[in-house]
Amino acid sequence: MNPIERFLLGAVSDQLEMIQAELRAVKAQGVQLMTKADDANAKLDRINTAATNIAADIRSLKAEPGMTQAEADALNARLESTATALEGIAAETPDAP
Repeated sequence: MNPIERFLLGAVSDQLEMIQAELRAVKAQGVQLMTKADDANAKLDRINTAATNIAADIRSLKAEPGMTQAEADALNARLESTATALEGIAAETPDAP
């Protein structure tokens, strides 16, 4: 192999190593993004479960038999307060891009 061929082979080898390093960096970023997406989905699953449980609790409270009108009015006031608090949280949470 003549000196020019060795030089070219060395240059190609260096470029190949740089490309491989870039690919490893891109792969690492992809893994980080997937981990963040998995974390976000896990949080959303917990939120959805909590919301389902809250809805079930509200339905059961509204179905309580034998309440006086005053008790029903007090319960409705607390439910409205809870709904307002949840709506406030939803308003503070930006939509995903």
